Amino acid sequence: MTGILASVTSVVEADIVMQAGVDIIDIKDPASGALGAQPVGVVTEIINRVDGKVPVSATVGDIKPGDPLLPAYIESMANTGVDIVKVGLFNKQPDGDFLKHMAKAVADDVNIVVVLFAEYAPLQASLPALLETGIHGLMIDTAIKNGQSLRDHLDDRTLDKFVRAVQAGGAIAGLAGSLRQADIPSLLATEPDYLGFRGALCRSRNRTNQLDDGLVIKVRNAVHIDKDFEFDNVTIQQAS
Repeated sequence: MTGILASVTSVVEADIVMQAGVDIIDIKDPASGALGAQPVGVVTEIINRVDGKVPVSATVGDIKPGDPLLPAYIESMANTGVDIVKVGLFNKQPDGDFLKHMAKAVADDVNIVVVLFAEYAPLQASLPALLETGIHGLMIDTAIKNGQSLRDHLDDRTLDKFVRAVQAGGAIAGLAGSLRQADIPSLLATEPDYLGFRGALCRSRNRTNQLDDGLVIKVRNAVHIDKDFEFDNVTIQQAS
C-alpha cells in the first residue's frame, strides 16, 4: 500500500495535514528551492507539535555537489529528533565523497532518504552504489519547479522500474515532483511506498502558498483508498 507525504512549512500546516490523516510530514521551505531547508528552530517546533503521532522528515537544503559541509548539515538536522533526513543528489551520479557521507550517516543511526531528480536522468545507474550505503530510502523529485510534473519528465515504466529496484534493495521508494491529483492512479500502479505532495495541496496550487484544507483531504482520499492504512515502513526510531 502507498502512503502520502505532505510537505509543510509551519506548525499551522502540520496541524492541517495531521487532521487530514497523512502518513508522513515533510518539513521544507518551498521558497528556498526544491529541497529548501527550514531553520532548525522551526523544525524542532514542528516535531514538538507532532509529538510522535506521525513520522517526520526534513530536508538539509539545496546542497551544491561536493559541499564539504554536507555532513554538518545532516548532523544538525538529525539532532532535532526528526525521523528522516532528506538529502538531495544534485548531480547525475553520486561521487565517492557523497557515498561516504551517506554511509557515515547510516553508521550514526540517521535514517537517510536520498532524493534524485528527474531532470538528471538516467537514474537507474545510481541505485546500486546508493543502496549499498544502507540508506533508508530513495525518492525521485523534480529540481526545477516550473509547472512540469514528474510524469512530464519520466514515463510510468521508468518510474515502475525505479520503485521495484529500490524496494528490492531493501529501501523505501518515494515519488514526488509537482504531482497532480490526476497523476495519482497511474503512480499508485507502480506501488511506491509513498507519494509526496506540496503544490497540489496549496491554495491556487502554488507550492509557496498556504496549504488548503480541502485540497489536502482530496489528495489524501485519492491516495488512501483504504482508510485503515498505516504507513508501517516508517515506524523507525528517532535519530540521535
